[in-house]
Amino acid sequence: MLINKQPVKSVLIFSNGELIGDGMMKLPFIRALPEAFPGAKITWLAGRHATIFKTALSPVVSPYIHHVIDQTGFGDHWTHIWKNPWKNLLPKGGFDVIIDTEKKAIPPFMLKRIPHKLYVSAAFRWFFSDLKPNQPYQKPLLLVDRLMDLLNVATAQHITPIYGVDVPTEWTEHAAHLLKDYLGHKKIVLLAPGAGGRFKCWPLENFIGIAQKLKEQDIQPMFILGPGEPEWRADIEKQMPDAIFPLQNTDKKSAYLTIALAQLADVNVANDGGVGHILASSNQPTLSMWGPTDPLKSTPNGEQVIVIKSQDFGGDKMADIPLQAIYERVIGLL
Repeated sequence: MLINKQPVKSVLIFSNGELIGDGMMKLPFIRALPEAFPGAKITWLAGRHATIFKTALSPVVSPYIHHVIDQTGFGDHWTHIWKNPWKNLLPKGGFDVIIDTEKKAIPPFMLKRIPHKLYVSAAFRWFFSDLKPNQPYQKPLLLVDRLMDLLNVATAQHITPIYGVDVPTEWTEHAAHLLKDYLGHKKIVLLAPGAGGRFKCWPLENFIGIAQKLKEQDIQPMFILGPGEPEWRADIEKQMPDAIFPLQNTDKKSAYLTIALAQLADVNVANDGGVGHILASSNQPTLSMWGPTDPLKSTPNGEQVIVIKSQDFGGDKMADIPLQAIYERVIGLL
């Protein structure tokens, strides 16, 4: 990409911060950045909240983002417009391109004070943006599609999101080692009963019930437990003493490992939550269950995601999704 016949050398992406689910939803956009801005240095500024790109997802995004800044409080007060807090955070020379992924009132006024050649933002119907999409413009529902629109407007090209994750060999080999007793011998189904909010969780007893029914068919279930669900292991083992927890059977921790395990599984089953987004990025068949939240805005990114909504069964809670319906979908995918 050229601006005033000069190649783009530096890009600033501004966000509000990311939890694990947000980060995974934004990953196809992030993976497309090198195509949009070849050779440019990419800085990610999470202005108001912390970003998972600084911690758990740092290895996953580091090939595409060169510098991550978070927990700055940047953009949370009107005084930031004239106090210019960015002066202590960012290079004095500014950036060739600034992309504002948020739609808040304060950031456009602040970000446009940073030296730049091109500013792109969908805030207030693209009012502040130096470039705008063709009209009439229909805002996409999915987050990744809205982000790609920003990229397409900034580059005047059609950039395609890149789904999936390139997992380093270290992690694919370690995942294969953890599953060595089953690979090539049994079908494997990964079950992820957790989510960031308990209201997003299908009842744990249903996950256990699915696991028991799979075992009866000589299909190997495995449980993926996150850091917020350690107590569930005991609850599961009370009913399934031989239950398998691959992430708890190793001292090596990485989002890459969870993705690698999901790539080796035949089917993944998860709630609307961060782990569900991670499993979906494997591009393996992934059942994604949704209750009170809207999947049209936050469907996990993956090539084989099957969304199952409680509304399809006459309810709006996760518990309204029948166990038998999920079991039958898993068997059908196998």
